[in-house]
Parts: sequence; structure tokens; C-alpha cells
Amino acid sequence: MVRLHRVTGNVIVLNGTSSAGKTTLAKSIQALAPEPYHLIAFDQFRDGLADRYRGINSPVDTPGAAGLNVVAAPHEGAMRAYIKLGSQGIAMVRGMHQAIVSFAQTGQHVVVDHFINHRDTAHDLCETLADLHPTLVRVTCDPSELLRRERLRPGRFPGTAETQRDIMSSCLDYDLTVDSTSHSAHELAHQVLSFLMQRKPTIESNE
Repeated sequence: MVRLHRVTGNVIVLNGTSSAGKTTLAKSIQALAPEPYHLIAFDQFRDGLADRYRGINSPVDTPGAAGLNVVAAPHEGAMRAYIKLGSQGIAMVRGMHQAIVSFAQTGQHVVVDHFINHRDTAHDLCETLADLHPTLVRVTCDPSELLRRERLRPGRFPGTAETQRDIMSSCLDYDLTVDSTSHSAHELAHQVLSFLMQRKPTIESNE
């Protein structure tokens, strides 16, 4: 009998606030890694939601609130936006996690540009990807630099990233933290890949 040994790909999960530099870092990892990495991004799945499930200040019990709802509210004299997931939004993220597993189980390496700011989705990530032993990377940036970047991006409420920092820092136990404030994406990609070569991390959520 011939026994086939299944080889799973490496999985790198980048999590951090908007404007922290996750997408640029993910592309730098793809460029620097000696083997190909497939990019799976939260934004790809968000954009796949039906328009009515992508809400802006959608009230409770509407499709927009059930999906991904951007809720803008005044905060200390400025407008801030909070991203809230309803039942359909959480289901979308769970499907994304299953897609990551499917890619890795075919032997493909995966770098994930993620946005986890909800304990339910953090827990699902940990359970679904546990057997893959992904490398969890927190991508952070100085608040003043985040604010500068937000001001350069159209359609953003400056200061929004600051509202995401605490929950994103606490909802996962990260293997590595990188800071994009004064380091280039190339430098951070080298740091992530070097870490990946040195050890195989475990994954667990903060309950």
C-alpha cells in the first residue's frame, strides 16, 4: 500500500488596524519569500458581500447591520468609525478561515491580510487554523503616524484606527509584533520570514 504524506503550506496571519501597513507588508512577504505565497485578504471577502449587507450607520435589524456595518459617531469633537460585524459578517469571516485551510491543505503557503476586532472571529480563527500552526503577527504603528496615513486616504475618518487598537491587541496571543512606524515593509517582511524559519508557533485565543 502506498501511503501519501500530506504537506500543508505555511500560514502567516497579519492582523492590525486599518492603515497599519498590513497589505504592503503582505505583498513584501510575497516578493521576498523564496517560495510562492498566496494572498488572502479580509477586504476580498468584504467586497464579496451583497451591497445591502455592507452598511453605513445601518439601524438594527437591517441587512446592513447583519453584514459589515461602518458606524460613524462623534468622539471628542471628531468623527470616528467603528466596524461592526453582524451574523452575516461573522459567517463571512468563518468562510474566509475555511478558505485559508483549503489553500494550505493543498500545500500552498498563505499570507493573510486580516482584520480581526471581534472575539468570536478570533476564537473561530484559532479553532479552524489550529492544526496548521499559523504564525500570528500583530502589525502596529504609532498613533500619530496612523493619523497621518488616514488623512491621506480618501473616505476615511482620521482617528478611526485608534478606536480599533485595544481590541485588536488583546483578542489574540500573537507570535510576533512588528512596527511599521519607521521600518519599511521590506524590513518587516524579512523579520517575519526570519521568525518563521526559526520556530513553528502555536495558536490560541484570549478568552
